[in-house]
Amino acid sequence: MQKIQHYVLAIALACAAAGAGAQDTTPSVEVQGVKNPDMRSYRAVVAGLDAFEKHHALAPAVPELRFRLAPRAGNDQPASEDAEPLYLRIVGNGDPIPVPVAADGTFTVPRVEAAIDDNADLILNRKKGVLKGRPEVRTPGLPENVRRLGDLRLECQVMVAIGKEEIGLMLTLFVNTVAMTSNWCDMSFGKKKVNFSFASLRALDGADIVDGDRRAPLETGDFSFQAPIAEAQWSNEARIELRFAPELTAEEKADPWLQPLFVVGSANGGRLRTALRKLEDGIYAAELDLQAGTHSLKVGTRGMRAIDLGAAAKDREQLAEGVAAPLAARGRNLRLKLDAAGRYALTLDARDKDAPTLRVARLP
Repeated sequence: MQKIQHYVLAIALACAAAGAGAQDTTPSVEVQGVKNPDMRSYRAVVAGLDAFEKHHALAPAVPELRFRLAPRAGNDQPASEDAEPLYLRIVGNGDPIPVPVAADGTFTVPRVEAAIDDNADLILNRKKGVLKGRPEVRTPGLPENVRRLGDLRLECQVMVAIGKEEIGLMLTLFVNTVAMTSNWCDMSFGKKKVNFSFASLRALDGADIVDGDRRAPLETGDFSFQAPIAEAQWSNEARIELRFAPELTAEEKADPWLQPLFVVGSANGGRLRTALRKLEDGIYAAELDLQAGTHSLKVGTRGMRAIDLGAAAKDREQLAEGVAAPLAARGRNLRLKLDAAGRYALTLDARDKDAPTLRVARLP
């Protein structure tokens, strides 16, 4: 059942993405020189506003729903000085309605009944795929590295409401049936509640959840953390304390190979994220305890932003023990099939930065 539920959610996300992509087949839209700008259904955003009002008790100190624009992975390069400031417009049959965007990328969306009736779009003056928008619910007065669990529960309700509006009624009902709940923020796989992933604007080294005298570590990615919003034993007042990674130095920004490197992917039935140690110039290594079976991995910097190394070609995705596999920028995940469990050494040879290789060998 767990695999079916994972599959159904994947279908829902894929259909939502396909719905957005379908706009590309319509006549091209141009916003002051930007062809095919980023667009979202205004009705979907209004569904998020409705959810915020309905579930406001989860975060009563938050006065209004705000959204934040942030770079998508692989598009985090700073904007050029002559880039036009970000602006949004609600575009329907009447005059466009401007939606101001603050310097930090946050904005609020007004409720306009005429725009709802027009089935208007919320249009950004950037090409599709450059930025992503998400709701942001933050109780005033909390430190930058602290998130309140009730705020995140409300964020989830807003995101789910927007998603349901975008994918449509039939697919929503299908997911409800398989998930056995219409509250996607309170889903279970088997007897285990689902933890939901939330974004961090800064790179993370870890996170803990604290509720009174209770403290527990949370799973984190480079720029995300898993929150137990579906687990009733954690109160809305529980705090998630994020541990930010050190900021990159000027030298590390100029030379990505000076940045920390990681092996990431999936292994032993879960997520894989292990730091590589620098042994000498261009040589990096890590040791992993791996079970028998197939594992998937890549090598790169945090979030795969500056360095992202995978299979050099589609027919070279399979890693073989003891064989140095060539790597390529933004290549596919490498597959490692093991017949026996054990401790394995992974060695990245990047002495030739244009032709790096990865070697896997079982340790004695």
